Parts: sequence; structure tokens; C-alpha cells
Amino acid sequence: MNARQPPKVSANTAAMAMSAKDARSPIGLCPLMGQKVQLLPLRYGLVERLDPSGELTLPLTLKSQPLGIRLLRDGYLYLIDNDTGYLHEYRVEQGQISKLLWQGREVAGDTRTAAVGEPHLVFTRQHRLYASYSEIQWTAFKCAQVLKGPGERERLMQRIDLASACPVNGGTDLLSKLQAEKWLAEVAPPLPPTAGKGPEALPEGAHPQERQPYSWEATPLFKETGIEALTSRVLGVYQNDYLFLVLRDDFGVMRDLASAQLQVADWIEHWSADEAAQRKYLTGAYIQSLYEAGPARLQALATTNAEVKDLQEALSPQQQTALHDYLRAKREHARPSIYGDEQAWRKAAASDPYARAFVNLLDALGEALWQKHQSAIASLHLQTWEALNGKAIGERGIDQLVKRAEMQKFVRQQQTLLSHWQQRLQAIREDRLNMIASGHFHRAAWYYDFQHDALIQHRLETEFVCVAALCSDRDATEKLAAFLEQNPLTVVPGLETLPLAEQLDVSKKLLDLSNFSIKVATAPDSLANVNALANQFNSLMNERLPNYGDLNTRFKGLQSLLDGAYNPARQLSIADELDTAHNALTQRQQIDPDSFLRDLGQPARLQLLREFSRSGLTLRAASADEIQAFNKTRDAALDLRRQLKRAYKLRREELSRQTHGLSAPGSERVHNQRINELKAALLPLEERLSRALTVGGGGRRQIGTVVDGMDPALRKEMQRTVRDFRATGTFGKPLSSALKSGGDGIALLLFVYQGQKFVEALSSILKKDNRSLTDAVAFAESFFGMSAAGFAAVQGLSVTILQAHIEQMDSAAGKLNTMSRLGRWTGLAGDAAFVAGALAAAFDLGKHSQQWGKALAEGNHQALAATTLQIAGDGILVGTNTWGAKHTTSIISQILKKPAQLRALAWAEASPRLLSIAAKANLVGLIGTALQLVGEGFYNYFNLDALQKWLQASAWGRANLQRSLAEDWSTLARVVQQPTCELVREGQRTYLQLRLPGVRTREMDSRQLHLQAFHQTRDRQPQPYSRHAPPPRWQENSAAWAAVTVVASQADEALTLQMPISEAQQTSDFALALNIRYQLEAERNLFHHTNFVLRDLRIAMVRGVRLPALGRFTLDPVDTLPSGLGKALFWGCKREEMAAVDD
Repeated sequence: MNARQPPKVSANTAAMAMSAKDARSPIGLCPLMGQKVQLLPLRYGLVERLDPSGELTLPLTLKSQPLGIRLLRDGYLYLIDNDTGYLHEYRVEQGQISKLLWQGREVAGDTRTAAVGEPHLVFTRQHRLYASYSEIQWTAFKCAQVLKGPGERERLMQRIDLASACPVNGGTDLLSKLQAEKWLAEVAPPLPPTAGKGPEALPEGAHPQERQPYSWEATPLFKETGIEALTSRVLGVYQNDYLFLVLRDDFGVMRDLASAQLQVADWIEHWSADEAAQRKYLTGAYIQSLYEAGPARLQALATTNAEVKDLQEALSPQQQTALHDYLRAKREHARPSIYGDEQAWRKAAASDPYARAFVNLLDALGEALWQKHQSAIASLHLQTWEALNGKAIGERGIDQLVKRAEMQKFVRQQQTLLSHWQQRLQAIREDRLNMIASGHFHRAAWYYDFQHDALIQHRLETEFVCVAALCSDRDATEKLAAFLEQNPLTVVPGLETLPLAEQLDVSKKLLDLSNFSIKVATAPDSLANVNALANQFNSLMNERLPNYGDLNTRFKGLQSLLDGAYNPARQLSIADELDTAHNALTQRQQIDPDSFLRDLGQPARLQLLREFSRSGLTLRAASADEIQAFNKTRDAALDLRRQLKRAYKLRREELSRQTHGLSAPGSERVHNQRINELKAALLPLEERLSRALTVGGGGRRQIGTVVDGMDPALRKEMQRTVRDFRATGTFGKPLSSALKSGGDGIALLLFVYQGQKFVEALSSILKKDNRSLTDAVAFAESFFGMSAAGFAAVQGLSVTILQAHIEQMDSAAGKLNTMSRLGRWTGLAGDAAFVAGALAAAFDLGKHSQQWGKALAEGNHQALAATTLQIAGDGILVGTNTWGAKHTTSIISQILKKPAQLRALAWAEASPRLLSIAAKANLVGLIGTALQLVGEGFYNYFNLDALQKWLQASAWGRANLQRSLAEDWSTLARVVQQPTCELVREGQRTYLQLRLPGVRTREMDSRQLHLQAFHQTRDRQPQPYSRHAPPPRWQENSAAWAAVTVVASQADEALTLQMPISEAQQTSDFALALNIRYQLEAERNLFHHTNFVLRDLRIAMVRGVRLPALGRFTLDPVDTLPSGLGKALFWGCKREEMAAVDD
């Protein structure tokens, strides 16, 4: 970049700026000694890097950007001479005073445009001034507020004491020429890169706008200027008596911060729109998580590894960082290993990053922690090494499947960039929130006159810009909520424009109005009181705030936007109260409905009064007839629910009989008919209950608090939305008439009273004397489903990483001291070894033969060649060990036939022959083992599992398939969400356990879980002593197996299902084939299928006795079901139709 050059100044400007003192006096005059002083106005504003906080006293402290000195924005400047009582009004254009618009003790009109004098700020040095910058022209009413009230001047304007100013160091809000030259952003020389944060410090990939000075300004204002352009406006007589007046411009700062936040958000959005970069970054970050021991991976490993859990619990965040750095350095260490004691490591740390990381970890942990957790740390490194290089012989790890070096470089660069943006975004949000919570906006907004519509609109627009998108997290929301709680005037825009005495009076009255609570025991009186309070609120606002009614009519849209910005803070306490009610219910505690509104907090209650006052809605308690109708409908629905539960149970029992062959297929039809009848009868009842539990829902059945007066169109829309939500779990379409019918102005009100109605209903249920607490809670839980639709309608207005334990086994053999003992050991041990080796090789032969068949079926030529080598090695080992066992057994049998006293000599004589047999067998065995290992290495190399295949084809894979981001992650979802299946036998219970890691139990219905089930049967049982049994065939029985399936997981756990297999079903003919289907994501029509086939029930027959094996036996998924299956329809599994383990 070229160095910034000083701006060129015209000769006339330079001449006008030159001091005239030398022309009048050879000695010159001392500065600031005259009776009057001329002022040149500037402002406090955001600057790029020129931070004057070390030398100047600034009104604000910011984190995201320094606050410095800037030229004025276009607007108006007001100065009151406290000694003369005159108000001076100036027009500011392009950073300079352009007109003197008014000068006098009173202001007559609201609009002043004509110049009444020279635009020079000349005042007596001994006089006290009050100054203020404004975006808009003050009305006569607002001018009078500060002209007639000394206290208002002191509160709302900057006090300027000219007499205390220093010619060199200026004063409060005053700068000398030297200070202005140094700190005025448009004039000061550019800072070197080392003096602050500059473009040179930006991370790679930064947005081009970040290298442009003052790019955050929505309307570009920064323009390099020479100091002469300002001093040239100083009159000749004041060439030694002028100062720079620095004015507060809090709105300008808040506007710039809001614009900067939008700009950073736009950069992030632009980055997110690059799908190729997104795919590379997200894929790389996920792959890194497979081998990096970061906090998330430690947390996952801690759930399965006790050593890692102890390590994680023992380390502080700083120690975990040191551990992460050490494991990364050790992983990347390519130099020769370092040996020696601690001093050797510390010496090597001066030049070796790995040694440095080890020393840092040792210092962070201390000797005791290091010794205690050394094995766990070594285990973490070993797991990382195996992930990168493969665990088994020949297996390809991440390093062989992806381009890891390129990936890590790219991910690191992107993480640095995103971290840079996120930190800046967070700092900007904090600055904006601090300015609002410190009252800077509402203090600066005093000059808006609510008698003028144009000013009301400007005020609402300005506040929305300043408060929009502040509540980014709970901490920020709580801080804003605390500010609203302490400042009741914020409930209505414009109350801060009242004089202080009126503000105090209105604030006291608002606090009195907010202290209401709805007592259910005396509902009619208290509800009428709420309506009266709302009327009082409306009267108070109309009395004190001109054009208050326009806020609810002409400016409804802007007011709605502004309410939306504050509502997260207002609704925070509401959400907490609802959560408290729900927790009380789940813990079997009584609920006090009176506390709901009482504990909402002052801002929410005041907002309720305001919305009542402007919406025409009224509150009342449900009448005795309405409550009776509600209770009658509720009891009827409860009775039908019980019958439905019983009908589901009877159907499950009948379908269970079908799985045992005791009932014919279709025998459950009578139960299906009964279930459909009950559902048809229950549907209208629950719709009525749902409407009764929805605030403003209407109907003759009501309970608790009732909201009347809602627009018919909005009521109809809400009822439609409730039906949609109950049917689909989501919104069918938006509330189209909400804006036309006033719905946008009552969202908070409806949300609060939806919660109040919900709590009242729960309380009424739990207080019933004729129902046990367990029954009451069970029925209360059903209210959540009905009330959810009401809440939804109201709101419509506003890999896992699993690793196995590594076990090390050490063994040692003693020495043999005599030929006798050597021979005996060689013979017996060798014979046993040959027998065991033959058996092991035979087992391997069977396993590798299966792999050979699979490779042949898949057409995998590399795996076919690898398994052929393995089979050849297995055959050699089987033959060699059989030959060795035969000859060794022959020699041992001959020795054992000799007399006992001659056996020692026989063993000694036979030992050379036994060793010779072992040597020959081992020599040939080595060849077989080599073939076996080479084959296993080849097989592991070519036979990739699902995750390895995804890695190889991913954005960083060595066989990148160039898939889209959606395709890539859908494929990964299929891998990491792969359901598992186990045959479990515990005592007398035998069942299949299906676990779906990608589906939480409460998502079962929304993820559309479906099942196909086929069990093997025979058309008839074989006749006794018959040699020909009827052939087995597969029979579809999805509904029956779905019916007997039991849910064994909690709501937020991975969905776990158990399929019981009775003792009678556990025959040699039994086999079960399953196809499980569910949506990968609730929002996308993308389904995942997994097939399992159970053929082996793990039952051994010994001399006619059945010996079932106890334990858990994993079933591997299969690509397809047996031939001819899979064409049957899927059976949809619904949570309410299935039993649970604890039922």
C-alpha cells in the first residue's frame, strides 16, 4: 500500500489560516488572552486506529473500535450562553458551520431556515456555555425546555467552561490546535502499522472492505482534510484565541456500530454462501475432530474410558489447552526421538517444538498429575496415531485417505478468519448493548418533540437501528432485561423526552400500575381490575405524551418492529416461569398459578397493560357454565384416552400371538376398527380442549383466564393454525390476516396469557381431590400436547466418537535347565501348540472364506486377491500344524509306554527329534504366516468401512467425488447415524435391541420411523419321525413385530427399541429379517434404510440339551434382505401405540 499523502491545501486557504500576529507585532501575542474565543466544532466518533484515550478524557469506552475525534456530521449545533441566556442555533453541513439560524432568549417557530448572522462561534471567554449536537432541528418547545430550565440544561447538554481551557492541553471537551492536529482523524498523519491494528494485521482471506478505512460508515463521511481547512475559518482578530469544541454524538456512534455489525454479518454471510469453501471447511473440521484431542473429543471419550474421565475432571481449561498442544506437537513430530531426563528435554525445548510442548505440559500439570495420568495421555496419543495411520495391519488411516496437510492448513486459515470476525462481531454487540444499558440512547433522544409526526417517525427509526439484533445470547438478553426493569419509561417511546420532574412522576405511576397480579381465587375482581388499570395506563399516556394514539395507528409498523427488538428481553422471565411450572410438574410438585404474572417482572407487566390499552382486548374469568363444559369435555377425552390405551394393548397382544403362530394374519382387524372409532371420537374433543387452552381461542368451553375482544379474522387464523400444528407438528401457512387484524401488536400479550392459561389448567388438574397425583400428572402431561398448539399459534405471531479400550498383555516363559525337562516341555507344549494352531488356522480359513465369498459377490478384485492369499496361508498353517501334531503325538505316546524310571532318559533322547519337528513345522509355518499376513494387509488396505469410504470421497479425500455439500453430509449422516442391532439374552429374557443414534426418542414420530419385518416359518409342522420337513419361507409381519416392540429410551436419549423373542419362538427354524427406515433430517425428504437378518439365536445343543448363550451379540447390517423380500409396505411406528420398558 502507498503511504497516505497529506491533503493539498489551496494557497488562499493557507493564507487565511496563517496567523496575523507577526504582521501587527514583532513579538506576537500569547494565546487565549483575549476577552473572546472563537470555537471550531468537532465531534466524538468512531476512528480507525487513532486512539486518544491515553491523553484525552473521552465520554465513552469501546471495545470494538476506538472512540476518537471526527469532523461533525450534517445536522444542527445548539449553544446556550449561560450568562446572557441566548440560544445560538447553527446549521452544520459537510463538517462545517454553514448558517447561524437563530440567536435569542426565546425561539418563536418550530422551523428556522434563513440565516440571521455570520456563522462564527464567538463567545466571551469568561462565560459558561452549554452545547449540544442534534441530527434534527429542535422545535420551539424543545428549545424552551433547556432555555427556561437550568437543571434541564445541566442534565441534557454539555457544560463548556472556556475560562479553564489551556492553550496547549485544552480542557474538558476542548482541544488546542496542537491536539486537533494530532487527534482529529481527518487531519492527523497516518499511523505506522506497529502503532495499532491495521490492515497489515488482518488474517488471510479477510474481506476486501476490511482494508478500506472507515468502511463501516453507511454514508461515507471520512475525508482527509488539512488543518488549514478548519483554521482558515478563524476570524483574524481571533487567530490567537480559538479552540476546538468537541461535541457528543451518541446517535452517530450507535449508528456506526450498528452499521459495523451489519457489515461483519454480511462478510460472514458472504463466506457462508461459498458452498465449495463451506464443504471444504466443514469436512475438514469434522475430520480433524476424529483425531484431535480437543474438549469435545475428551468429553466423548470420557463417557466410555474411566482413565480419560479422570483426566478430564482433573484438568483445568488451561491444562487442557497445554495437553492439546502437546498431543498435536507429538503427532506432528518428525525429527528423531528425544531421550534423556527432564533436563535434556528442557534443553531441547529451546529449539524443538515437541520438547517445548512437553515441558509446557509438565509445568502445567506438575509432577503428581503427570505421573497419575501419564498412561491416559499415552492412550490418547495412541488412539490419534491409529486414527491417522490405521489400527490393523495394512489398514489405511486418515493420512492415507485424505490430504491432511492441505486440509489442516485450510481449516486453520478459515478458523482464524472466522474467529477474527466472531470476536469483532461480539465486541460490537457488547459496545451497542452497553450504550443502551447505560442509558445513552434515551438520554440523547430527549430532543424529539412528539407533537410532530415526522419527528415521531425519525425517533422510532433511530431507536430501531440502535437496538436491533442486540439479544444474541442469554447474557445479553439478561442485561437488556435488567435495564428495562430499572427503567419503566422505556415501555413507551417518547417518555424520555419529558422534563425530569414529569419523568419521575410518570415513572412512579407506572410502577404503581405494574404491581398487579391475577389471583385465581378472586378472578372476577382482579380481572376487572386489570382492565381498569389498562384504561388508566391509556389515560396517563394520552395525558403526558402528545400523539400517543398515533403510535398505535399511523406508526404501528415501526412500533411493532421496535417491540420485536425488545421482546426477547421482556419474554425472558416469561419463559423462565413456564420452565419453572414444567419442572414443578415433572417433580410432582403443586403449581401456584398466582405466581405466574406476579413473577414476570415489571417490563412484561407494563407491556401487557400497554397492549391491552391499545388492542381493545379485555380479560375475564371463565364462567361456571364454561368451566363445566370444559370439565365435561376433558373428562370425556380422558375416558376415551384410557379406552384407546387399552385398545392399543389388546392389539399388541393379538399381534404378539401372530408372531407365535397362534393367530392368523389379519386377526387384529377388530382392534384396528375399535382404535379408529376411538380416534374419530377423540379428535373433535381434543380440538375443543386445544381451543379452550389457546388464549383467544373462543368457544363455549373455557378455563381460567379468558381474553375477549379479539378480531374475528385473527381468531379464525389462530384456530386454523392450532389445527395445522396439531395435525403436522408445524405451521401450514403464516397467519395471513394477522397484520390486518391487529395481531402484530398483541403478540407479547397473547404469549403471556397463553402461559397463564396453561399454568391455571395444570393447577386445576393437580388440585382435583378425586384423582391420585400420579394420574393427575399423567393427564397433565397430555395437556402439553394440546397446549403446544396454542403456544405455536402465539409464537407464530413473533459422532459421538467411540473408541475401544486397548489392553496390553505381557507374558514370560521360564528357562529349561535340563534336556529332560526341555524334551518334556517341547513335546507337551509343542503338541498343544500344534493342535491350537491347527484349530486357529481352521477358524481363520472359515472367516477368510466368507470374506472371499463377499469379495466375489461384490466384484472387489483387490479384496478377492487378498483373501486368496489369506486362504493359502491358512491352508499351509492347517496342514503344517496337523503334520506337527501327528508326529509329536506319536513320539510322546512311545515315551509314555516306557517304564517310569526310563522316561527321563527317553525325554532327553527324544528332545532333538521333537525340536527338529518343531523347527521344520515352524519353517513351513513361517511361509504360511507370511502369506496370511500379506493377505490380511492387502485385505485391510482394500476393504474400507463406510466411514473410510466417505473420507476417501470427501472434499479432502484422495478420491474426491466432487459432491455438493448437501450430498456429502447426507452420506456422512448415513454413516454416523447407522443403526445398530444386538441379540441380547439376560437371564430369562431374550430380545433384539435396535439403537438409532441419529434419532432422539421424542423425535420418533417427526422422523417418520417405519419398519418392514419378515420372520421365517413353515406352512405346516413336520410329522413325527418324518425325514422330510416342509420348506421354510419368509412371511411378512411388520405390524405384529412393530406392535411387540418396546421403547427402552428416554425422551432426549438416542431411540432404543427392544423386540422380545419368547422361549417358544426360539426354535432352529427361527429367523427374522428387518428393514428400518427413517428421515435423516425432519425438514428434508431424505430417508435412511438399514437391513438386519437374524439367523443364529446362539443356542448350542449338547446331548439333546439346549444351552442358550448369555450376553450381547452384535448383528452386522446387510446390504439387502433375502431374495424376494422388501416389496412389502412399510409399517409406520407411532410412539403412542407402543409400550415402554417402564410401563
